[in-house]
Amino acid sequence: MRVRHFLETATRHSIQSVAENIYLKTGCDLTRPLAIRGMINERCNYKCRYCNCWRMEEYQEEMTIAQWQAALLSLKEFIGSYFIQFAGGEPFIKKGFVELLEFCRTQGINWGVITNGSTFDRRTVERVVAAQPLKIDISVDSASSEIHDFARGVPGSLEKISQGIRFLREQKERQSLNFPIRIKPTVHKYNFRYLPELVEWSQQIGATSIDFAPVRPTYGVSEIETDLWLQEEIDIEDLRQIVDRLLAMKERGMPIETSAAKLRSFPDHFRGKPIYHGVSPCRVGLRDYHLLSNGDVRMCWFYPTIGNVKTDSAREIWFSDRARELRAQMVNCKKFGSVSCANSCLAHRNLGQKFALGWMLFYQGATSKN
Repeated sequence: MRVRHFLETATRHSIQSVAENIYLKTGCDLTRPLAIRGMINERCNYKCRYCNCWRMEEYQEEMTIAQWQAALLSLKEFIGSYFIQFAGGEPFIKKGFVELLEFCRTQGINWGVITNGSTFDRRTVERVVAAQPLKIDISVDSASSEIHDFARGVPGSLEKISQGIRFLREQKERQSLNFPIRIKPTVHKYNFRYLPELVEWSQQIGATSIDFAPVRPTYGVSEIETDLWLQEEIDIEDLRQIVDRLLAMKERGMPIETSAAKLRSFPDHFRGKPIYHGVSPCRVGLRDYHLLSNGDVRMCWFYPTIGNVKTDSAREIWFSDRARELRAQMVNCKKFGSVSCANSCLAHRNLGQKFALGWMLFYQGATSKN
């Protein structure tokens, strides 16, 4: 399954790259959704210091599981087999989410998820693994429970995650499956000096890889600027030295999937300088399809939504007049490379970086011993 998916993904990305280049040169739109995300909910049971979800006074209406199923099938009718990354909030606290993953399995829809790992008891993990994920991403900020639990706002959360990863490894072996378990830290003032130790911890606990992203400004979270942001030049210089250590570890074969270019950009990120380490110009409008919890679809958080899956098909949404208009604006976006987007989840790797990452995850998944 992993070989087939690797080849299918490589082919899909190659075709999409050609379509994007045609669009950029001629304006002819042959693009299709490629980076597909499903924001299951805004609600979360953690209180991460850099997140706004738990601070919201009210949440938008959530689609039912049946509506999610219809939306996913509409997308499949439009583009064929695809991969969707689920997120939240915390997706596993939504009633019926595991059933949605099982639905994806029966419909041939490949899926991954990013989670805080708080709900990973034995029974849940057994069902999740049986639904055959292509990857599971777990948010961990430090190998120190003191630092991690402080950043995540929940005492005992690191131990809970550690237990969940052990259950995942147990079920992978029991069900004879291999998929990446990826550690996803957010880099901030409290944890940046201890990132090399987190790499070692992730390997010791049995994760496949680790991928770093620096904290970024988030509307409504002033704590980022006052408490989490690296503001002193002495701290930024220390971060540069930590990055050098990470690059040396990566060179030695440690499973750090963050590209060298992205790692090197971290000091300039905290200095607020423009950063370009992936594709250019911005490709978000040419490939991103984000399903929000209320059914709205957007391509980028800086721009309006382009439709709603409860009233329109995926094809109608992607080629709507609004989507075409916004797509033309996004490739010339003035925010591209800014501190608000350059190292965010919307920052795309170039084709070479994609192949390198895909091969790393495929190779490690194919050769790992649980």
